[in-house]
Amino acid sequence: VFWHWVTPTEKRREREKECEVFFTSANALSRTGEIVNIDGSGNRLASMLYGHEALYIVAGVNKLAPDLPAALDRARNIAAPRNARRLNCKTPCALSEPMRCHDCRSPARICKGFCVLTRPMGGVGRTEVLLIGETLGY
Repeated sequence: VFWHWVTPTEKRREREKECEVFFTSANALSRTGEIVNIDGSGNRLASMLYGHEALYIVAGVNKLAPDLPAALDRARNIAAPRNARRLNCKTPCALSEPMRCHDCRSPARICKGFCVLTRPMGGVGRTEVLLIGETLGY
């Protein structure tokens, strides 16, 4: 068991590829069944798509959106700007009020890749979504 915020980046990516079970969250969950995530380096997206015996996606009810367009909007305009600010990124979304995506070209941009899961991936043994009845994260 390891925590990716503590493990150095180069070791983290190797260990993430090798782990049997991967826990992550989602930037948005649509009521129509899609799971949306944004990532800057691709490690989280890759781990959602392939190679693990089990994938658990844990999210609070604040991540729910009515449909896919609303889930994408939530990921881009709520989750990503708040995460960019938390990480002290000097991006337009993190520095503006209100915080919104500016589709910037900043090298500090954390939303370089989007993933939308519509069904469990064939490269993952088991996928489960754990929806917690409280506000968790962005």
